[in-house]
Amino acid sequence: MLYKSKVMIGLTKKILNNKIQIIENQDWIDKLYLWADENKIDDLYKSKKSFNKEYTRGLPRNKEDLLNLVELNLYKYDLTYLPKELCYLTKLEKLHLYKNRLRFIPKEIKNLKNLKELSLSKNHLTVLPKEIFELKNLEILSVLGNKLSEVSVHISQLKKLEKLNLLGNKLQTLPNEICSLKALRSLLIFENNLIELPYDIGNLSNLEELLVNDNNLRFLPLSIGKLKKLKYLCLFNNKIEALPSEIGHLHSLEELWLSNNRLLSLPLSLDGLHKLNEFSLSNNDLSLLPSQILKMKELKWLEVDKDVYIPDELHSLVKKGVITFS
Repeated sequence: MLYKSKVMIGLTKKILNNKIQIIENQDWIDKLYLWADENKIDDLYKSKKSFNKEYTRGLPRNKEDLLNLVELNLYKYDLTYLPKELCYLTKLEKLHLYKNRLRFIPKEIKNLKNLKELSLSKNHLTVLPKEIFELKNLEILSVLGNKLSEVSVHISQLKKLEKLNLLGNKLQTLPNEICSLKALRSLLIFENNLIELPYDIGNLSNLEELLVNDNNLRFLPLSIGKLKKLKYLCLFNNKIEALPSEIGHLHSLEELWLSNNRLLSLPLSLDGLHKLNEFSLSNNDLSLLPSQILKMKELKWLEVDKDVYIPDELHSLVKKGVITFS
């Protein structure tokens, strides 16, 4: 009898614990729904965007759907804060919070261990909480159009990050630790106040796209020549006075945009850009184009100022319309 009593007591405790857990679960869900209703967030629905692609928007009011939610799109709801209860949706892989009025992100965001894609673009963020850098599975992080003045060195923890979008902030520098992101394929940092790039940027061995236009760069780090997979390099609207000869090692480069800088000459090593298709050089201080450009066999378009001297060897490219004048 004593044994049976102990068993019954144990079962009773389990039942009571389960009830408490159910009540707690119900409580945070109710709080989340109350926040959603206060902010006029729609029940989950599908909408079409261009090319007949569908996307979901809103928060499901069906609790089973809520707990199994993989993608949450809350763009353009004029949100001023996020409740910590939102971070209990631990199955989330994609979270889109584009175009709201968020100033802070709750530290509980670290609970979203399965998150692969996070968009915080077009908000009022001045800093990213350190907890974001605990999201080890993050592949895409977009915080364009905020008010960030710095990026934490802890960004190096995002080992799976493939795309980082920081355009349109107030950054003057980037931590060199960003160069340890070996999986990074796209780095968008244009429209900031950058005065330099990290000196080890060449360590981003898988980088294919580097957009740094509309900043205040005066030079490029020598390690940039190590970006063997780089295809697109945008540097227009900066203050660059000279290019390092190492830029000629970018053998995969297809597009190079250098207009509106302060270039006086071009390195002869540019003849190593065998795959270059598009090359913009207008609005610089160049006096001539080097004849080595003739070795760019894939070149389809090159724009340069009309007063730049064109060597005889390059006249054939002018006749073909490859070299054009601004």
